Amino acid sequence: MKLHHKALRHFISVSVIVLTSSFLVYELIASDRAMSAYMRYIIEKADSSFLYDKYTNQSIAAHLMRRFSSPQDPISVEQRKTLCKAFESVNGTQGLNLTRHSYLPLHGTLQTRSANCIEQLDDIFLLPAFDQAVNVNRELADYGHGLGTKEYKFRYYIDLRNHYIYFYDLINSYKFSMNLWSFLQKGTLGINQDDIDDIFTGRTAISRIYEDDLTHEKIMSFLTPVYLTGKLKGVVMVDVNKDNLKNIFYTNDRPLVWRYLNVTVSDISSGKEIIVHQSESDLFQYVRYIKDIPGGMRISLSLDLMYFIVSSWKIFAFYLLATALLLNMVRMHFRLYHNVTRENISDAMTGLYNRKILTPTLEQRLQKMVNAGTQVTFIAIDCDKLKTINDTLGHQEGDRVITLLAKAIQASIRRSDYAIRLGGDEFCIILIDYAAELTPRLLERISDNLHIIDPDTSVSFSAGIYTMQPNDTIDDAYKASDAQLYLNKQKKHARS
Repeated sequence: MKLHHKALRHFISVSVIVLTSSFLVYELIASDRAMSAYMRYIIEKADSSFLYDKYTNQSIAAHLMRRFSSPQDPISVEQRKTLCKAFESVNGTQGLNLTRHSYLPLHGTLQTRSANCIEQLDDIFLLPAFDQAVNVNRELADYGHGLGTKEYKFRYYIDLRNHYIYFYDLINSYKFSMNLWSFLQKGTLGINQDDIDDIFTGRTAISRIYEDDLTHEKIMSFLTPVYLTGKLKGVVMVDVNKDNLKNIFYTNDRPLVWRYLNVTVSDISSGKEIIVHQSESDLFQYVRYIKDIPGGMRISLSLDLMYFIVSSWKIFAFYLLATALLLNMVRMHFRLYHNVTRENISDAMTGLYNRKILTPTLEQRLQKMVNAGTQVTFIAIDCDKLKTINDTLGHQEGDRVITLLAKAIQASIRRSDYAIRLGGDEFCIILIDYAAELTPRLLERISDNLHIIDPDTSVSFSAGIYTMQPNDTIDDAYKASDAQLYLNKQKKHARS
C-alpha cells in the first residue's frame, strides 16, 4: 500500500477512535452531572430526615412542657409506696428499672444521683407523658417513609434541675450510668448551656460529634430544651449513630449506588467525623459532593468510578464493539482498495504487473530518478521458441512455460524493482539503482531459478538491456531494450 494511503488509513482510524471515545466521554460527563444531582438529592433527603428528627424532638419536648406546667393530681400514699419500693441502687447508681422492668408505670430506665426517692417524686409521675409522646411519634412511621426515620432511635430526657436522666428504653445500669450531670457546663457533648439558654423555646440544636459513653461509638445528638416557668429545666435528646445514618443515607431506589458510595459526616469545628459507609472498591472517586448543613455539620459524598463501569457495562461494551467494528471496516476497505488496485495492475496468470503499471506517474518518477543520477535499467525478456511449444505441445504447456519464467523472474529481483508481463511471452524488468555490471548476473540468477523451480525444464529465454537516459520515456526505454533483445536473439540463432 502506498505511503499516502497508509497515512489516510491511520488518519481515518484515529478519527474513528476519537469519535467513539468522544461519545464515551460525553456519557461520562452526563453520568457525572446526573450523579451530582443524585448526590444533592441524597443530602436533601438526609437534611429532611434530620429536620423530621428535630420536629419529633420538638413535639416530645412541647408535650413534656405542657405536662410539667399543667395542674397535677394529688399523689396517693399507695403510689408513693410503690415508687419507693421499686427504687433501687446498682453500683452506686440509683433509680428505677435499672436492670429489669420492675416499675411498670415507666417504659424505660431512670437514673438519678439522689438516693432519696422523694426528691424526684413529682417529676417521676409525670414522665409517662414522655413515653406517650415518643410512642405517638413512632407511630408516624408512614410520615417518615424514605427519610430513614422508621428505625427506633435512642431517645431520653435529662433533667438539669433534679439531676436525673430518663431513657425511653431499658438499659443495663451495670454497663452504663450517667455521671456527667454537668455535661452542658463542660461541653462534654460538644455543646454548652449558653448554646441553648438563649434560643427560642422548643428550638432544637445539634451537638458536635462525640464518643458516646454508653456505646463508645461516635454519635451526634439533637437537643431540644424543656422550659418551666421561663427557665431551662431539662433537655430532650435523641442520639443519631452510625447505623441510623446508614438508614438515612441508604439509596433505596439505587442499591448499586450504595455499594460504591462513600459517606462521611464531619464536625466542622472539631474535625471529628463519622464514616457512615465506604465503597466496596477504591478505584477512583469521580463524583464528589460536599454540603454544610445547619448545626455545624458537613456531609461529604463521593462515588467510586467502579460504579460507572459496573452500571454502564453496556455502554463500554457498545463503545468497544463499535470501535472495533468501525476500525475493521476501515481496514477491510483499504485492504479491498489495495486488492482491487493490485488486481487492476496485475497479470491474472503470472501475478506480475501488467501494462497498466506503466503510467505517466511512474514515467515521471523514473525520469526524476534518472535526472537525479539514479540508474534505471530496462530489461526486455521473452521465451525462446514459445510458438514451437504451443504448436507441438499445446497452449497449455505454453502457458506453463510462461508461468515458470514469471516465477523465476519474481524470485530473482528485489521488492523495489518492477517485473511486468507485457503480453504473451514478453516481459519487462525495471531495475532501480542497480549496478550495470551486476545486470548480467541477474539474468544468470533467473536461469538458475528456472531450473530450481522445474529441474527438468528446457525453457530458455532471451534478454535485452538498456539504461534509461534523461528525457527518455518508458516507451523509448522499453523499445531500446526490446531492440537489444532481438539482436541478442539473432546472435543466439546464428550460433545454433
